Amino acid sequence: MRDIGGAISGYRKMVLFVMFDISTETKKDLDKYRKFRNSLLGHGFIMFQYSIYIRFCRSLSIAEKYEKKIEAESPHNGSIRIMKITESQYSNMIIVENYREKPEEKVAQQKQTVMVF
Repeated sequence: MRDIGGAISGYRKMVLFVMFDISTETKKDLDKYRKFRNSLLGHGFIMFQYSIYIRFCRSLSIAEKYEKKIEAESPHNGSIRIMKITESQYSNMIIVENYREKPEEKVAQQKQTVMVF
C-alpha cells in the first residue's frame, strides 16, 4: 500500500548520511579510523564521498536503529555527524560534478538483503 510522499504502509523510506572527520595522525588513530569505517561498511553503508557514507533504510525506525549503533561505535577522538532525509528529498539532490565516477552509479547497483529470524 503506497501513500503520498513515498511512504509504504505509513512508513517513510529514509536515507541515512554519516559524515566524519577522524584523526589518522598516529597508528592508533588510524586503527580507530579503519575500525569505524569497517563498521559502517558492515552495517551496509556505502561510500558516497570521502568521509561521507550513506545507507538506505525502509523506515524511520530502522534509520534510528542505525543511528544508535553508529553512536555506540564512534571513536571518541573524531567529529561524526549523522543526518537522515527522506528518499524523496534525496532524489531531489542537485549534482554538479563532471570529473570522476559518480556515487549514484554505485547507489543504483546497491542491493539490500533482509533476513528475518
